[in-house]
Amino acid sequence: MKQIWKSNDVEWIDLVSPTEDELAIYSKKYNLDFFTLADCLEPNHLPKSEITPNYTFLILREFDVDSPKFPASIQQMSNKIAIFYNHNFILTVHRSSEKLLDEIKEKYIDPGFITEPSEIVTRLMRYVIRSFESKSLALSEEIDEIEKRVFFGHQSKRTLEELYYLKNTCRLIKKILYLSRDVIWNHVTTERDESALQDAKDWQQKLIHSFDETHDDAGNLSNIYLSIVSQKTNEVMKLLTIYSVFFMPLTFIVGIYGMNFEYMPELHWKYGYHFCMGLMTLISFVIFIWFKRKKVL
Repeated sequence: MKQIWKSNDVEWIDLVSPTEDELAIYSKKYNLDFFTLADCLEPNHLPKSEITPNYTFLILREFDVDSPKFPASIQQMSNKIAIFYNHNFILTVHRSSEKLLDEIKEKYIDPGFITEPSEIVTRLMRYVIRSFESKSLALSEEIDEIEKRVFFGHQSKRTLEELYYLKNTCRLIKKILYLSRDVIWNHVTTERDESALQDAKDWQQKLIHSFDETHDDAGNLSNIYLSIVSQKTNEVMKLLTIYSVFFMPLTFIVGIYGMNFEYMPELHWKYGYHFCMGLMTLISFVIFIWFKRKKVL
């Protein structure tokens, strides 16, 4: 437990991985529902907001910069922050240490720029939403790099896997941002804090658009990649077909002369071998000219 800030009328308490005894103390002190307070530590909760007569309860998710490059779940990529507040207090609950809380205190509270719990919540929303900006830029650079590989012929099976995981990452983050939109748009703050709240809304919309674009680009590149692979396969099949067309009549001729009939005239002809080789060469040349005129070769 850490008291981040206290004034004459407002107190801000931060709980990091609290015990049941600590939860019971603050549940009684601020008239909070104990089971809601205990349940907020569940790691699987998604962004949401609940308004009760005594307090407002929010859950936000901040992007974790130490998460894997392509996380498999929302829990792997983000940290949860639960917030309980009214006009007299703000209580933040989370499992991991959050540097942004101290940053908000130093940047806004200590200089006296904000004094209301609702204004603190606005700053938390803004910081949480903007935490996904770095991932947006990283994925955008990643999609550009994959695009170069696809169009310059350096694609591989790994490229398709990267596109899949990239799409999945965008999908997970978009889910967080879409759920956060309801939380932000339902938030009520002071009149002087409206511009900061609007900035959080603008960033939320901007990031959704950015991840939408990256997600669509990944889908389009997947289709292009499969088309290129299919085209290469067709070119190989085309080449094999051309070779088979050349050798089919030659094999036919060889098959006839391989039957070795006793009274086949050409078998005892002095120039029979030369005639057979010349005939096969002529047939191959005629096929080659035909392919050229059809613009197959």
